Amino acid sequence: MCDFSAFNIPFIPPPDGIFNRNNPGNPIKDWSMIYVPYCSGDIHGGDKETELGGQVRRFHGYRNIGKYLEQWVPKFADAERVLLTGISAGGFGAGLNAVQVADAFLPGPQMIVIDDSGPPMTNKVIAPCLQQTFREVWGLDQTLLAECGGDCPDENDFASGTLAHALAKYPDMRFGLFSNTADTIIRTFMGFGWGNGMHDNCGGVPTIVPADVYQEGLLDLRTQYEDTVSTYYIGQSQVLYNFGQGHTVLRSPSFWTTVIDGVPLSSWVGAVIDGEVTHVGP
Repeated sequence: MCDFSAFNIPFIPPPDGIFNRNNPGNPIKDWSMIYVPYCSGDIHGGDKETELGGQVRRFHGYRNIGKYLEQWVPKFADAERVLLTGISAGGFGAGLNAVQVADAFLPGPQMIVIDDSGPPMTNKVIAPCLQQTFREVWGLDQTLLAECGGDCPDENDFASGTLAHALAKYPDMRFGLFSNTADTIIRTFMGFGWGNGMHDNCGGVPTIVPADVYQEGLLDLRTQYEDTVSTYYIGQSQVLYNFGQGHTVLRSPSFWTTVIDGVPLSSWVGAVIDGEVTHVGP
């Protein structure tokens, strides 16, 4: 169920980026595409009804994906490859639902996940108190953490835990992560765990996550999964890209114009789909 904000969101895919079928450089121009709008407010991970601001809010993003899968799997039973991707909240959602989607398609096609600007940071960036709030409000203990089991020993470090779980359960899964290293949108979102500029303080005035902390989290992700997860980062020295403060790239014209270290973003996406593990940027 969608709340009032859904009326301001068109339920049609954007016209450019990976949705552009007319650009010969699009690695998925001939693929079947399914567009899932976002209106559940839980980064596609929840299944709970919670009273907030005097109203019951319905967070059923994870269950919604499960319902969609009941239609998708029979429709595309002969699919050889499945690309699960999204931007921002959808980027988080792609990673958090990777196992649910892979399970549904078993015995399955080649699974590919590309996360645009929803990085599965550790709780050094997404503070433990904020992750606890997410769990309690969205009901993540009954969805993501129930699926993750022993691969998520710290319930307040679920973002990085679910990535580890997905790659442990499906080691052949191809995974790519795009991010700006000073992404102001996600740093502001995570700032609710940095009250008064203090890490793991959800009671103070939210303060944007420091850019150097955010970048360090991205670089730590790259180091931890260097051989299994491809990364494409826009660093803070990139003047033409607003010093790495931008947000998302897959659905916009910048999908075609973004080039870092001589590597076009569209080419990197194609490499991820083909199973090449590459790292671009700082």
